[in-house]
Amino acid sequence: MTTPIWILLVAASLSSAADMQGDWIAEVSAKGAEPQYARVKLHVEGTSITGTWNQLTVTGTASGDRINLTLLRNGAPAGTLTVTANGGEFRGEGRIPGGGRGGAAQENTAAIKLVRPATPPSGGPRTLDFDPQIFYGYYSAANPPALRIFPGDTVRTRTYDASGRDSERRSAGGNLETGPFYVEGALPGDTLVVKLNRVRVNRDSARQGSRINGRTVTPAYVAAAQYDPAFDGEWKLDREKGIATLAHPTPRMKNFAVPILPMLGCIATAPPGEQVYRGTDLGPFGGNMDYNQMGEGVTLYLPVFHPGGLLTMGDAHAAMGDGELTGSALETSVDVEFVVDVIPGFASAGPRLENADYLMAMGVAGSVTDSIQVATTQLAEWLKREYRLSDSEVAVLLGAVLKYDITEMVDPQFNVVAKVPKSALKMLQ
Repeated sequence: MTTPIWILLVAASLSSAADMQGDWIAEVSAKGAEPQYARVKLHVEGTSITGTWNQLTVTGTASGDRINLTLLRNGAPAGTLTVTANGGEFRGEGRIPGGGRGGAAQENTAAIKLVRPATPPSGGPRTLDFDPQIFYGYYSAANPPALRIFPGDTVRTRTYDASGRDSERRSAGGNLETGPFYVEGALPGDTLVVKLNRVRVNRDSARQGSRINGRTVTPAYVAAAQYDPAFDGEWKLDREKGIATLAHPTPRMKNFAVPILPMLGCIATAPPGEQVYRGTDLGPFGGNMDYNQMGEGVTLYLPVFHPGGLLTMGDAHAAMGDGELTGSALETSVDVEFVVDVIPGFASAGPRLENADYLMAMGVAGSVTDSIQVATTQLAEWLKREYRLSDSEVAVLLGAVLKYDITEMVDPQFNVVAKVPKSALKMLQ
């Protein structure tokens, strides 16, 4: 007996609808605009579909290989789309909220692609050893991923110093970056979380400039300074004792030593759109932040501008004073171990970080004054969001315990860190 065609059509519709069940990543490409992304969760009953599109709700139906969906904001229509099965994906077009992140009222006609999020390997988070062979001297989303990792994964790798050296000279330098690391599930509008478990120098030498940068002193000092052209800025690193001494000191500095406090000058996500920045640059994406607290035990929070975040790191120092006064610190190479995570659906305006003692917000801007304002605003917003403090409560708290660190004075942008002691936050109810 031949099966009636209507039964076959219903079965096909049910099969296509069942294929829509679960989690998806939507890529929305409107003409003349950057692709936008949304997390989509769909529930299927027969040929009926319900679910969420970021903060919006979804209703729809399946008919054969075609799926029709309506987006709703507080019960009111906020967009429509039609997609058709295409291998393991669904593709089509529709009118969707501008921005693609679930909030804007404007709608755009756009191409739609729904793909399944990557599935983590069985067995839980992994520890991966990555030996970099290619290094980039600039920040760009065009740099192909060197390694794809998942939230919770730990990576053990290494970096060059600013001049392109580890145990020997490898390149022309320019703050070469290790990576990019593609973090599965990270989308624009998220926050990438990077915890530095281990940052250790991996050689016994470092080099430093020996002239004060002109941005940090008066013109009169610059004009009057008489630098010794033969002064040697090479350092010896005693890793066992944890101290650095000048390799060829002058008589007055033969007893001068500083603790080895390894840190990464550069950590970044790829900057927005098609923007490209040199390895010495810094901005909302991070980059050459040169904060001497960016070492073991620090957790860094960076805005995500592209799928996967595209994390890079480099420009290691054995030690550095505030502001990188000489335009370089004790430049060296390090072994790094870090673990990644993702905070979905929220990103601050710029880099933030914390360690055991402080919450810290960075202010990257064109002047020290602007940097202070950006850093203080970021920290205040963080306290309001995470600790549910009023503006008055934030003002009193920061007015009593706020501290500033000047981290970057000599590169294209300035950077100031505003920080608040966690001991003060423990007293909040």
